[in-house]
Amino acid sequence: MPEIPDEIKRQLAKLSQRLDRRADKCRVLERYYDGSSPLPAAVVRANVTRAYRMLMPVAEAPWGSLVVDSTLDRLEPSGIRSGDKEVDRKAWGVWQDNKMDAESKLAHNAALIDGRANALVWRGDDDAFPTISLDDASTMIVQYHEGSRRNRVAALRRWMDDDQVPSATLYRRDGIFKFRGPKHSSGRAGTQWEPRIGPRDQGEWPLANPFDTVPVVEVAINRRLKPGSFPYARGEYENCTGLIDRINLLTFLGLVVAFYMGFPLRGTVGQKIIRDVLRDDRGEPIIDEATGKPKEEAVAPFDASAAGFFQLENKDAKIVQYEAADRKNLSVLAELDQLSTITKTPRHYFPMEGGMSNLAADAIRASEGSLHAKVTGHKASLGEGWEDVHRLAGRMAKEPYELSPRAELTWKDHESRSLAERADAASKLKDVVPWQVVAEMALNATQEEIARWTAERGADSLTKLVAEAQTPSNGGTTIPVG
Repeated sequence: MPEIPDEIKRQLAKLSQRLDRRADKCRVLERYYDGSSPLPAAVVRANVTRAYRMLMPVAEAPWGSLVVDSTLDRLEPSGIRSGDKEVDRKAWGVWQDNKMDAESKLAHNAALIDGRANALVWRGDDDAFPTISLDDASTMIVQYHEGSRRNRVAALRRWMDDDQVPSATLYRRDGIFKFRGPKHSSGRAGTQWEPRIGPRDQGEWPLANPFDTVPVVEVAINRRLKPGSFPYARGEYENCTGLIDRINLLTFLGLVVAFYMGFPLRGTVGQKIIRDVLRDDRGEPIIDEATGKPKEEAVAPFDASAAGFFQLENKDAKIVQYEAADRKNLSVLAELDQLSTITKTPRHYFPMEGGMSNLAADAIRASEGSLHAKVTGHKASLGEGWEDVHRLAGRMAKEPYELSPRAELTWKDHESRSLAERADAASKLKDVVPWQVVAEMALNATQEEIARWTAERGADSLTKLVAEAQTPSNGGTTIPVG
């Protein structure tokens, strides 16, 4: 078995420790996305976890997924543009070969939840075309040169296989190092790794990396200018988990009010108070040390609940009426306003008191302005990552090509505009810019659609020329064609 160099051991341990922290955070954020948020600290400290777990499954909403999906729906790459049409065609062909129209949605979803996703690019089987595989932040991590967000030092992918054996792969410029750990071990930092040689590796360890680059690209959003080898990135609602906890807590308290105070209170007057033996957690009677007899207590003399029953032993006692708690005092609408503002999610996407009515299209567009601004920023950040993926794919293609550093990813426009508005804009732009630009700007056409339309326009022109050639001239002679 090959010996693992000390440098590789240190780097593997460092990346594993950092990946552990990210994986723990990812698991928490995933719960907010799925609508099964962790118990709020206030619920735990108040010792009402049992009631919370009983009531919240019928009321908790996945607010995180609403925030993420409203942005995800507007992130759809439509092509690559570098100025070299042949290179663009090849690059977009690799994208289509890897089914990235659908796969990129998964990467964007992971990035919007955790702040980043990762794309591994490698030469495919039989060198047919480069393959792109995706991982979230809980499975893969990228290390950069200190203070850089582009110059990659290494990347680590770690997972558990079907036989419950932890596996890991370290990607470096000087080679690909594969590892495996003891069966049923966690695979986290501290695992005793040993070299892993797969059936296709032909006994080679580490595998050669002929491309002299770390073949993993981080596709991230919400970056911040912070030092370190692991750049900052943040998910869409990561900074709002406390607010979501407050929304869930108010929802829970509202359910308590509805459940315990939403029914008539029944009782008797003038009867002896019914008492019962006090019992401990095991159901055993609690003995009074002074008397040696079981302790007793009144059976809920003022139990305000659906099955509650109050008792008054004195028939002359006066009954004071307490108004039922108003559930509206525990409304979450104000908190949803805050969540909408902080995450730049249109307010009308959330529940609203009275719903929406008689809202003009312009009013809806205005409320979505902050969302479109956020999406534009994400397109710039995500686009840089996908452009690096295209450059790696160009280096690994069977017939290598080089994508210009000035290339840019193009995106579909998902702003709310009717077809009539787009047609009006197209008619006004047709005399100013080429029709291809009009199709892209006003009609939201992709590069593939523009190429198809160009071919169809050419066919129409040829058909027109043929028809004109076959039309008899003034002298009545038909011009032969071909």
